[in-house]
Amino acid sequence: MIKMPTPTESLIGAFHNCLNRNCTKEQLESFIDRAKTQWAGNAQMQGTINELQKQI
Repeated sequence: MIKMPTPTESLIGAFHNCLNRNCTKEQLESFIDRAKTQWAGNAQMQGTINELQKQI
């Protein structure tokens, strides 16, 4: 059986995919802004997003 990634794993994977593709700082910031909006109200995901933002 295939294990589906958690939302946190998916978010981190998508962010690292952007890093690996050498996205611009603006593109990475836009990714973070969209994630913050999508996960508004979810403290755990907001914490993950803040940690990803530190990598920009």
